[in-house]
Amino acid sequence: MVAAASAHAIEFYSRRYGPFPFADLKVAQMPGALSQGWPGLIFLSSASFLTPEEKSELHITPVEKTLISQVIAHETAHQWWGDLVMWSGYRDQWLVEALANYSSMMVLEADNPSQFHAAMEKYKNDLLQENKAGVRLLEDGPVTLGTRLSCSQFPSGYEVISYGRGTWLLHMLRSMLRDAERTSGTGTHDYAKAGQSEEPFVRALRRIRERYQEKSITTRELLQGFEVELPPSLWYEHHKSLDWFYEGWVNGTAIPRFELRAVKYSDNPASTAINGMILQKDAPDSLVTSVPLYASVAGKMVFLGRVFADGPETPFHLTGPTGARKVVLDPEQTLLTRPR
Repeated sequence: MVAAASAHAIEFYSRRYGPFPFADLKVAQMPGALSQGWPGLIFLSSASFLTPEEKSELHITPVEKTLISQVIAHETAHQWWGDLVMWSGYRDQWLVEALANYSSMMVLEADNPSQFHAAMEKYKNDLLQENKAGVRLLEDGPVTLGTRLSCSQFPSGYEVISYGRGTWLLHMLRSMLRDAERTSGTGTHDYAKAGQSEEPFVRALRRIRERYQEKSITTRELLQGFEVELPPSLWYEHHKSLDWFYEGWVNGTAIPRFELRAVKYSDNPASTAINGMILQKDAPDSLVTSVPLYASVAGKMVFLGRVFADGPETPFHLTGPTGARKVVLDPEQTLLTRPR
């Protein structure tokens, strides 16, 4: 079971990131809860070797069982992210954990989309949990604080933020690049279902692997790798740069809440003009977010485009299908947000 799961992950990653980096891979059991890997060698915790029947006796939630099962794919992904491509300094350590973890989430998404969404929701909820003093874990600090995030207030701060927020940051980047490949009104790109690997996020990661294999990488260099794939629709203030994402999301802690206000519709012969306001709450005034908007038409979600929410209030002007009368903000849940 363990060998099959690791082999499945290797096949998945090899198609996307390039060949397995080492001559072979040995997987061994390590008593306890910790799993860890080195080039060509993975030590997995005892939990990874439990049968489904044994896992049922742990009295844990279904999503926790899912995450235990994904540890194998996570540690296997470290052969590329962490062993082949290494982190540069403690402020960059989060990225190899996030890359390995999101890689495992991509495997899960391809195999079981509902479990993928449940896992992503748990990462979000973990960030929103409060300690005894009523302080939310998300306020512990940005991913760039590295192991300094683990402190007396939040002993698990590093793991929750580097895995949870880091995974969400990569999912947001992937979703932005996916949306940029489609024009307004086209359907959702389901790469996982179609078995395609050449989406822009994957193209960027392959180039990053090729450039930085057997080298260390910084957070800035990782984002520069994604900038290559940025089309004009994702150029904030006409700059082909992810500086806004780094400052507000990578080097920030906010989990905002979004609302739509004052949405108005004006029908034209072949389309409907849609104007309104995006409210970005529970966030610094400087936070910039690429927000996807859809129109609900005849029971179907039609992609309208993305709008940069810049500060508390941002007006938008989009064109939708004729007769559109309902706009929905991020129905596919691609943004790290608080419940509305």
